[in-house]
Amino acid sequence: MVFTGVVAYPLTPFHADGGVNSAELKLLVDRLALSGIDSITVLGSSGSFAYLDADERRQVLADAVEAAGGRVPVAAGISAVATREVVAGARAAEQVGADGVVLSPVSYLPLTDDELIVLVEEVAAATTLPICLYNNPSTTQFSIDVDLVARMAHVPTLVAFKDTAATPAEFAERAARLREVLDRPISHGASSDPLLATGEVAADAWHTGLAALLPASYLAFRAAVLDGDAARISAERSRLVPVVQAVHRLRKLSGLHALGRACGIDAGDPRHPLLPIAGSEQRDLARLAEAFDDVEDGVLR
Repeated sequence: MVFTGVVAYPLTPFHADGGVNSAELKLLVDRLALSGIDSITVLGSSGSFAYLDADERRQVLADAVEAAGGRVPVAAGISAVATREVVAGARAAEQVGADGVVLSPVSYLPLTDDELIVLVEEVAAATTLPICLYNNPSTTQFSIDVDLVARMAHVPTLVAFKDTAATPAEFAERAARLREVLDRPISHGASSDPLLATGEVAADAWHTGLAALLPASYLAFRAAVLDGDAARISAERSRLVPVVQAVHRLRKLSGLHALGRACGIDAGDPRHPLLPIAGSEQRDLARLAEAFDDVEDGVLR
C-alpha cells in the first residue's frame, strides 16, 4: 500500500446505546469498495478512534477488512497517547489483515523531534506494514517539519506523509521542500477538506473523511484538478464547498455523522462527550446532500 489517489476515512457508525454498528460499517465499506476509491483508512479522526477502546478498534478494522474483501486496500489508524498502545495497534492491524497503518503523534505532552523519530522506529520494528505519518498540528499541538520527515527516511516502511497547510501556496512550498530533502520517494498527501476544496492542490494523495460519504464527487473533483480542467473544477467546487464549510462549522465529527445521516447512512450520534447537531442544521445538510450524484433518494450509492 502506497497511500496515493483518494484515501477515504469512513466514520464509525454507532447504535443508539453507543455501541459500534458493525453491520452499517460493513455496508459503508462495501459501497466504498464499489465506488472506485483508491483506499480506505478506518480508525482515523473521522472514525472516532479516540473514543474507542482496543477491542472496539480491532473489531472495526476486522469488519472493514472483511467488507472490503481485498477489492481495495484498507489501512488502520493506530494513534494513541502511549507508545505501547500504538505498537499494540500496529501489531493488531497486521494480524487482522490491514494493508497499512496511519500514525499521528498524539500525546498528552507535545512530542519532541527525537521522540517522534523513536516512535516511528518502534512502530516499524513492530510491523512490516507500510506506515503513513500524519501531520495534524491542530490536534497534536506538534507540527512535523518536512526536514524532520527526511530524518526518518531511513525507516524503509515509512512510505507516506499525510500533511496539511493553511493555504495551497504553503502546501506547494512544503511539497517542494520535501522533494528537495528526501533521497527516496515518499507519497506526500494533502489533508483538510477546506484545503482540498480550493481545487489548487493536486498532491500524491487526498486524505479525507468527506470522500467516504461522497466518493464519486471526490474522485471526479480530483480527476478535474489533475487534468487542470477549470470548468470541471468549478462545477465540482460549487457543490463541495458549501458542504465542506457546513461540516467544519458544525465541528467536524458531529458534522460528519449528520452528513452521514443525510446520505442515508445509519451513522448514529458521535460518542459522548460529543453531542449531535441540532435538527435544523441536519435539515440544512440534507438539502446540500441532494446536489450530489453520490446520493440518490437520500441514500448513498
